[in-house]
Amino acid sequence: MDKKTKLEGKKYSDNIIKDMERILNYSDDEDRAEENQEEIINYGLSLSKTTTINYLISYGGPSYRIQIEVGQDSEILAIRPQYQDWYTQWVTMETTKEQQAILEQFVEVSYIVEHMTDADNIN
Repeated sequence: MDKKTKLEGKKYSDNIIKDMERILNYSDDEDRAEENQEEIINYGLSLSKTTTINYLISYGGPSYRIQIEVGQDSEILAIRPQYQDWYTQWVTMETTKEQQAILEQFVEVSYIVEHMTDADNIN
């Protein structure tokens, strides 16, 4: 992501969060409690559910996993290879088109998504 897009995104995000804060501040007004609840419920445009599957390949230092994001209909939305060393956050690794194709093929033939999204396996 280029610097301009990051700056624009940050500004937009700040404005949205400030607006949410405005709504929450009204929550203290008992006379407007019902109105406030209604505004919060209707704030977003849509709601969707995704599932994140973390397929751990190695652990310790370093650790490596494939993070698979799956949509409501079990369609794969994203496959992210991630790396972590001791006492650090997970970092998503950049991949080439060829590497991404290999990851996609691996996930498809391993049936990870089907196994993890099977209704009987969800807790």
